[in-house]
Amino acid sequence: MRWEVLYTLSLSLLLFVSLVACGISVDKTIGSTVSKDSQISDDQPEPKNEVTEVIREPINSGIEYIIPSGWSLFEINEGEPAKAEGDLNKDGISDVAAIIMKDTSTADEAPPRSLMIAFGTENNGYSLSIIADQVLLAADEGGAWGDPFESLTINRGSVLISEYGGSNWRWYNKYRFRYQDDDWCLIGATFGEYHTLTNTLENADEQDYNLLTGDYIVRYTDENGKFHTEKGNRGKKELVTLREFNLEDM
Repeated sequence: MRWEVLYTLSLSLLLFVSLVACGISVDKTIGSTVSKDSQISDDQPEPKNEVTEVIREPINSGIEYIIPSGWSLFEINEGEPAKAEGDLNKDGISDVAAIIMKDTSTADEAPPRSLMIAFGTENNGYSLSIIADQVLLAADEGGAWGDPFESLTINRGSVLISEYGGSNWRWYNKYRFRYQDDDWCLIGATFGEYHTLTNTLENADEQDYNLLTGDYIVRYTDENGKFHTEKGNRGKKELVTLREFNLEDM
């Protein structure tokens, strides 16, 4: 019996040596074998599931993509577009307001200008909100002063447009638009004028209106040269929307 046990152990040892010599390693799991060629070597990384990362390009990554055909950005100076950036709809993303100009080669008439406002999107693009055609004067409507466009800014969450012109008599207009109740509304307006021989911009005759509250401030110089400031409230009125706004009605 002892001889038979020794014989059996010898055969098992011989089988193990044979398997190793043939390139087959014995797994610790009973009844299973693993080929050396299929094993993962220590110096090779463990295979991973391949995951394809989808990179989405920004949609309308620049405002040039939303400018209508036949129009372009108006430049204050060469290479300096008339545009401003800021959060206009309170979503934490920067928006943009810009002046666009119709591309035309007509020498007899200055090309029209429009106000374009676009909301920023989460993918660093822009979504067009509105293009208003009756907000800005053309380059030849500033009198002897020349081009009346003065500035476009985003201030206190609203869009502010300033224009200035005239000759001896100077005038200036400012309009403030804000996005509220899913629409653009005129919430403030300022009108002023003065004569360069008798007055200055600081002492111009001026009317300033807060259209949200109805408050107003009027400044003027009387016939005796005395400067006055009057304040009051004309009552709240229905706000004019940007789509309805027309300079000829101001």
